[in-house]
Amino acid sequence: MALEGAGRARTAPAPRWPRPRVTLGYELAAVAAWIAVIALTATGAVHGLHPAAPAAAPAGEAAHHHVIPAHQPHGAPGPHALGFGSLTMWTLMCVAMMLPAALPALAHVGENSLRRRRQRAMAGFAAVYLTVWTGYGALLLATAPLWSRPPGRAVAAGALALAAAWQLTVHKRRALRDCHRSSPLPLSGPRAAAGTVRFGLRHGGACLRSCWALMAVMAAAGGGGAMLAWMALLTGIVAAERFAAAPGRATRLAAGVLAAAAPAVALIPAAA
Repeated sequence: MALEGAGRARTAPAPRWPRPRVTLGYELAAVAAWIAVIALTATGAVHGLHPAAPAAAPAGEAAHHHVIPAHQPHGAPGPHALGFGSLTMWTLMCVAMMLPAALPALAHVGENSLRRRRQRAMAGFAAVYLTVWTGYGALLLATAPLWSRPPGRAVAAGALALAAAWQLTVHKRRALRDCHRSSPLPLSGPRAAAGTVRFGLRHGGACLRSCWALMAVMAAAGGGGAMLAWMALLTGIVAAERFAAAPGRATRLAAGVLAAAAPAVALIPAAA
């Protein structure tokens, strides 16, 4: 009996390592986007989306007609206001801030797709989802000469007040509810690809309706450390609304925080 027990002990199966999450690659992509945004901001390679105020030039240089100013006049498109640089920065911010909120939807796509087309389906969904947000960024950049005419602090404070008000509307609640909905996906053939695209558009549209005002704050935030601080705050709000057990409570709390931040930004230069 002892020998039989020893034999059973020797043939017991080894513990199995847990399988990596299906969304692990996209989680790492969000982390990499955060690192890229921080690095670009720290090195000054990319400025904020809101055109910056003109920097004071030395008296001798200001008189020289060949000197190119460091910034365009306030209210005019800056060097990154309408160009590829800002759209690239916006896309990086969307990957860093909004892709984590899409992880449950990405997991739904991966778990409901055939193994041989799982990665392709998830990549297609992510591409459609981020295209929705990139299109919104392109719209903000194209209209920047209109909404960026007031002083930067006024634009940022107005964007925060708008975001706080939107948080309390019934449209926000409906959009947030739609963000939590999944969709049945066909398993194979052209219908599977079309179903993934439809789900990406539906989910991206719901997230855009829910968070467009929050991301408008990023367009008005300016550059430097202030932009990174706003990114961290708004990412926390988006994550709380997506993953909290009571997303409605997180939405109301976020509205209070944004409403308090609006006058602070308007009155305290450092906050802008």
